[in-house]
Amino acid sequence: MTEGNCVLCGKWGPLTFEHIPPQCASNNKVIYVQKHEHLFEENSKLFGKKMRSQRGFGKQTLCASCNNDTGSWYVKDFCEFSKQGLEVFTANTIKEYVRGEYIIKPQNVLKQILMMFVAADSDGAVGQIEGVREYLLNKDNCNFPPDIKIYLYSNSSSHKRLLGYMTVWDKEGDQLVKKQWSEINFKPFGYFLTHNSPPPNPFLVDITDFGSTPFDKKMIVTLTTAHLVVQNPMIGYYKNVES
Repeated sequence: MTEGNCVLCGKWGPLTFEHIPPQCASNNKVIYVQKHEHLFEENSKLFGKKMRSQRGFGKQTLCASCNNDTGSWYVKDFCEFSKQGLEVFTANTIKEYVRGEYIIKPQNVLKQILMMFVAADSDGAVGQIEGVREYLLNKDNCNFPPDIKIYLYSNSSSHKRLLGYMTVWDKEGDQLVKKQWSEINFKPFGYFLTHNSPPPNPFLVDITDFGSTPFDKKMIVTLTTAHLVVQNPMIGYYKNVES
């Protein structure tokens, strides 16, 4: 078993496999994964190849306690949101934008999405952002970290991204601007995290206000999300929009 520091609580010990997204969100099948060495390291023997994962998308980054506690608090409600999202997407005839009503627990859903970003980041940077640990390890804590924004888009692409926290330097006019992003996509949604920076384009829908509702409160939420096409591993880039 892999050992290391848990990316959420920081304690050293055995690390468990965290499905990203959870298994009940259709992430329970064999998947082929390409990491940095498969995509960019041309001198590597692994360049151009794929790695088979029997367990679906995920990483060994969480201790058993953090995995089990947050899973029991947030996963069921996130999977219900994902299930409803698939039904809404399938029912929509105009796929450029997908509009629907969701009966969900917004705070619980948002907490699980942030958990996915924490687990996806092997270096632990997301978990160390001020307020993240306290927000996720106390299910009743509704103080969403102020420097983070979570965005949503509709997605049905066979290409998937599981991109941990990274710094992107983007040219704006004559200056290079530092942007800190993370992205996960898995049908029917894509999820995008920004830290102290704007999103890559205006088509992403900000759902950070899900965090303004009490934990476990069920509500009707209407969402209109852009259907963005993921075609390559480049964060924030979509085939059908200019980034």
